[in-house]
Amino acid sequence: MLVVEIKRAIKPVLILLLALLLPGAAAALPPVVTETKPDPPAKNKRIVMLVVDGLQSGAVSAGGTPSINGLGMAGVRADRVSAMPPDNTEARVFSLLSGTDPGEHGFTGPKEAPKRRTLLSQLEARGIKTAVIDGSGRLEKACGDASYKNFGPFTGDGQVMAAALEVFRTKKPFLTVAVLAGPGRQMELSGPESKAYQAAVAAADTEVGRFLRQLHVDGTYESTMIIISGATGRPPLIVRGSDFLAGAKLPPVGLKDLAPTLGYLYGFSLPESRGLVVWNALRPAADQTESSMLQQRVKELSLACADAVDAAGRLENEKVLVQEEKSRLARDKKLVEEEIQTRENQIDRLQLTISAFKLAGLIGLILFGTALYVEYRVLKKRYLFFT
Repeated sequence: MLVVEIKRAIKPVLILLLALLLPGAAAALPPVVTETKPDPPAKNKRIVMLVVDGLQSGAVSAGGTPSINGLGMAGVRADRVSAMPPDNTEARVFSLLSGTDPGEHGFTGPKEAPKRRTLLSQLEARGIKTAVIDGSGRLEKACGDASYKNFGPFTGDGQVMAAALEVFRTKKPFLTVAVLAGPGRQMELSGPESKAYQAAVAAADTEVGRFLRQLHVDGTYESTMIIISGATGRPPLIVRGSDFLAGAKLPPVGLKDLAPTLGYLYGFSLPESRGLVVWNALRPAADQTESSMLQQRVKELSLACADAVDAAGRLENEKVLVQEEKSRLARDKKLVEEEIQTRENQIDRLQLTISAFKLAGLIGLILFGTALYVEYRVLKKRYLFFT
């Protein structure tokens, strides 16, 4: 009985102690941590597009092109960039700026008028200043809409980059496009495997590094999106910017995909563009996930593939129709040739008949003349006529 009474007396005490200790225990528990995404970096205020004509993906390396290679490691890089022919500077650069293929924009020569608009014209129409410094001397008709333009002639890529830096620092355009032509010219002269070409690429890389150093000195490197691309051959595409992933290597992209991607990022449409937004190169926004962006990229590529298959089917049908028409024309040609041969045979027979008549007439005439002469001689001898 005594033990029972002790237990009854201790029970209220234990309850009181627990009541006193629980608040302290709760306070001792670690606080609940809510995981939040870090704020994305501020959107780049300006864009620089450096087109190194003739730059090939295989020529970009840590040893030979440290500036271009380092930029690729800091941003996104695609080593396989597809583009439609013709393989010349003006057609490829216009595809890069317009998001269309040469068959659509029609700018395949320096003297031809393009049929499509570019990033430059779209931005200028909104009152946003752009600049073009063209070392190739082939883009005047394509880029004449820019507020600040310099089509040379230049003595080399160093002069082109000096002009680009001057415009970038003093005029402060939103989009600056500079075309370095040295590697492209050397590739035409000696090929992409030559030492002279490698030296031209290294020289162009030095000029790119010069531009990047100046951005660091001016404190504008982080606020500037930098795009490096080639034009002719098999160029790479490198983009470093706040909206793009860092250190990402992309699967193949199209040269015409850059313009619609920039249009998406900065809120202006390119209705004539046929390129695709490169979703897998972009940082996810607050309302997006990497998975959703990849799904969007796969969806658009699938649609593009389906369109390509449909286009190939139409071409195949047209090919069949052309073959049928070709066969019909071949049959008609054969019939015409047979008819011509028949007529020629008839003509030959008629000519042979005419020749025979002529020959017979000539023989008859000779015989008639001979008969008259014989008769004359006979009559003269017999009757002494014609004396």
